[in-house]
Amino acid sequence: MAQKTYDVIVIGTGAGGGMALHTLCKAGLTVCALNGSRRLDPKKDFRNHKQPYDMPFRAFGDPQKSKNYIGYMDNEYTEGIWEHDIAFTTAPGTEWTWRRCFAVGGKTNFWGRSSARFSDIDFKAASRDGYDVDWPITYEEIAPYYSRVERLIGVASTVQNRPSNPDGEYLPPMNFRCIDRILESGASKIGIPYLPDRIAQLTRNHNGHPACHYCGNCTQGCDTGSFFSTPWCLLPEAEKSGRLEIRTNALAKNILVDTDGRASGVAYIDRDTKQEIEVYARAVVVAASCVESARILLNSKSRHWPTGIANSSGQVGRNLCDHLYGTTARGYLPQLLGQPSFPDNVSESTIAWLPRWQNLTHPHEEKFIRGYSVYPDGGCAGFPGYFQSIPGFGRDFKREIKRRYPTGVSFYVQAPTQRSDENFVDIDPTVKDIYGIPAARIHFAWDKNTLLMWEHAKHATEQLIRASGGEYLGAGEIDIPGTSLHETGTLRMGNDPKKFVTDRFGRTHDVPNLYVTDASVFPNCTDKTTTISILAFSLRATEHLVENFPK
Repeated sequence: MAQKTYDVIVIGTGAGGGMALHTLCKAGLTVCALNGSRRLDPKKDFRNHKQPYDMPFRAFGDPQKSKNYIGYMDNEYTEGIWEHDIAFTTAPGTEWTWRRCFAVGGKTNFWGRSSARFSDIDFKAASRDGYDVDWPITYEEIAPYYSRVERLIGVASTVQNRPSNPDGEYLPPMNFRCIDRILESGASKIGIPYLPDRIAQLTRNHNGHPACHYCGNCTQGCDTGSFFSTPWCLLPEAEKSGRLEIRTNALAKNILVDTDGRASGVAYIDRDTKQEIEVYARAVVVAASCVESARILLNSKSRHWPTGIANSSGQVGRNLCDHLYGTTARGYLPQLLGQPSFPDNVSESTIAWLPRWQNLTHPHEEKFIRGYSVYPDGGCAGFPGYFQSIPGFGRDFKREIKRRYPTGVSFYVQAPTQRSDENFVDIDPTVKDIYGIPAARIHFAWDKNTLLMWEHAKHATEQLIRASGGEYLGAGEIDIPGTSLHETGTLRMGNDPKKFVTDRFGRTHDVPNLYVTDASVFPNCTDKTTTISILAFSLRATEHLVENFPK
């Protein structure tokens, strides 16, 4: 039988792939989505209001399997969802954790939901401080796409009138708790903004989805679709069109090319049968996540592309950026001692944030360039993290934990790295995964500028605790690189085909029918998270594909 040829193949169904599927199917194109693992069933795979004490190993997981648990999102609640058998390696001197969810919807099933727009301060940062290059796009160009995404998925926040954080179209914000009001007051004394975060979580019914019922622990999956994820928000309409076929357990291996070197399809491994299968299309969209997308392109070698498809610039896999994460300060608020405890950690991530306040009026006010943001945490979540700061054991130890329980606070920094020639992804020359696909190899180290942000954030958040009348208990450690899940840059966009992999629409310069719609096209990190920007840029890219499809 003749092979079916689809209009478009989309690799990945997370934020970038999900928006691509939604857009392309609505436009009337036939689409085949390749997804590396299975579909999730919320009734079986999500928390469904279980508490840690309901779990055999208190949610930490079976100690016999502890080597498989590689992050706070990968635990007993989500066992069997995060990938552990897709090999990657690290270069000497590199530490990296790569938490991969290949289930349909990818990491949108479990993400933290912070959804601030990028701004012209981000896009034109190089013009301000002289480092690297500006993005090939302005805020004015992307703003309408942000608005369309916000109206589609629902984002709760307030108008804040800050130049580094453009305002959007918002649902009502989540209410501040007592702990937030105290920290807000302390922040105002030292000139640090303490504001409602922009959260892709519903505070009222929206587009057929119910408002959040504040059960907490959203990063184990939402069983009501009350925050944005691809399976709840984008796939239903795409599948309803009748133009979408999703192939699950289909691990993309490489992109196929025709006699002219253009993309003609994708070879993938069927993880059930271990067989290699080829599927064909007139165009290909890659949205497998930053490192995985680079791996796919680098492994797509042919007579036309001896170093990987669309890699005439030599930049595929280069320019890897990440967010430095770490707890900058811990403490407690004595004024709350003795208050009754109740489940106030309503969204599991924070409802407030400290948006970038550094280097806004002048690009060199601080010892570092650009800036970072901070997420506060506290209140009555699960077992309190401050147990590590309390001396002793036994009865006195437990009594002190209980005494402080409603009062603990901490701050978590999100500091962007700068583009560097030293940080990149290539293919390990000898290691392959269990399916025979050559493994990605990570080269990465924190840069000096980002470490200066870390030190600045530690001092600033210590001062905030003290200004709020709190007791400061110290700082934590920097998390291992890769923890943020916000990698960018490996297929970055720019106008010069000799220096950039993709153009300003995410289309590869070398292969006009090959697009990329994940964060790998972003030239660098900013102080914001990436998901809502992935959605906005994917919408713009795939509408560009639709417009040019007849060609």
